[in-house]
Amino acid sequence: MATRLAPEPPRRSAPFDSEPGFYPDAELWLYGNVRLLGASLASIARSFGQPHHSPDDLCQIERETEQAVLEGKIVVTGIHSPAHQRAAIVPLRWGAPRILVFSGGFHHHLGPDLKEEPFRAARLWRYQFDAKTDLVISRRAPEKLPTFAQFNPTVDRLIERITARLIPGILFEPR
Repeated sequence: MATRLAPEPPRRSAPFDSEPGFYPDAELWLYGNVRLLGASLASIARSFGQPHHSPDDLCQIERETEQAVLEGKIVVTGIHSPAHQRAAIVPLRWGAPRILVFSGGFHHHLGPDLKEEPFRAARLWRYQFDAKTDLVISRRAPEKLPTFAQFNPTVDRLIERITARLIPGILFEPR
């Protein structure tokens, strides 16, 4: 009986800020400034969960995100719900980097050339995605489609795990 071996993980041919790459130690796809993973990270717990937040909740999310940015923390957030988008915009206003977690591949969210900001409101502060500044992370390969859900507990859990540095092989030691 022949034994079937698991396929080899895709190999990177360039740095993560030049092209998306699979990071086998963490089993994640990365694109952008991976050095951000070595910084002090913050997530906005209020932005997790169901996508229906009151206007007051959204304002509070912005305030909490702004506080984290002003404390020099790198915000880790998603992009799928209005709450995640609010948290993703604040670093842009301050010219700060951010880490975005996607439910799908990078080409769907950033366009075929990987230069589009992932949602319309973000384009008010930055006309195109900057892989030298920000980092995007996904469990799915760059060409894969997302889940198309505003509520994605898998993304929320991944954000929490990245922020808490609970993912084995996350590249850099915590500070």
